[in-house]
Amino acid sequence: MREDLYEFYGYRVACTVPAEAEAVVGRLFGAPLRDGDASRAAWAPQTVHLSVELTDTDSDPVPPPYFPEHWDTSDVVVLDTASSRAEVTPARWTVRVTLARSDLGNPVVWGRWLVEKAFLVLTLRSGRHYGLHAGALSVDGRAALVTADSGVGKSTFTAWGLFKGADFAGEDAMMRHIDDPEGRFWGYPRCAYLDPALIKGRPELADAPAAPVPAREKSRVEWPARYESRLLPAVRPRALLVLTREHETVRPLDIDAVLGLCRDDFAAGKADPAVLERVEGDLRELLSGMNLLQFGLSTDLDSNFARLAAVLHG
Repeated sequence: MREDLYEFYGYRVACTVPAEAEAVVGRLFGAPLRDGDASRAAWAPQTVHLSVELTDTDSDPVPPPYFPEHWDTSDVVVLDTASSRAEVTPARWTVRVTLARSDLGNPVVWGRWLVEKAFLVLTLRSGRHYGLHAGALSVDGRAALVTADSGVGKSTFTAWGLFKGADFAGEDAMMRHIDDPEGRFWGYPRCAYLDPALIKGRPELADAPAAPVPAREKSRVEWPARYESRLLPAVRPRALLVLTREHETVRPLDIDAVLGLCRDDFAAGKADPAVLERVEGDLRELLSGMNLLQFGLSTDLDSNFARLAAVLHG
């Protein structure tokens, strides 16, 4: 099996995969990094070693728990869908995926439930990385992190920004690498989890690979090639928006309020007080240079995007 290097959430991924599963890796990561790629020369990203092996099974996939029991303390964290599984070893920065051949065509299994979740576990278990439940958009070179409680409309808001011409860096999770001196947040822009009705209503997504996520009213859709030039691996945000449906105005927030709203995200997996202090200090410093806003959503998606552009360029 051949080993290739990829970028994923800002990590460098050394991936070993059998030929039969190469298409899965291509859909997940895109093209391998080129020799001498200097796009992240200012720092040395953490390398994750990912291996994929195939197996045969009679079991059908079932949704795993969001986090398995003892995910934050176990030496090896097992993500198990009954048909396929991933073994994550945070101390060694390794992910071993055992993928059922029957799941090769199921991106919810190898994407959301296994590899995407494995990298979230690695991030949350690390003392020098943390995550936010957020997406990110950039309008004419000025970027915003976008966070919200589940169900408010963060995914729709960020996807609509892409439809309207913004650059898109993700809609579900953004990762921060403390050793990245440029203050960036890294996302996964290749797909989004959207309301099937929204996908159906966009003609440009008619042929895009989309798969329903069991037990959720969303589908995982992979962006078509027409958007490739506007998919960003990372942003350096000028603003952070906390979306709400309680009103339709834009209101300032202070740093402590934002830290309180995001605490469950950046503190997850950080049992060591010294680690949590370092993580919170890094986020506080970054937030001090951003415009922090509570952003009230209206039912008019075009109006929401226009107000985002005004916030970033006003």
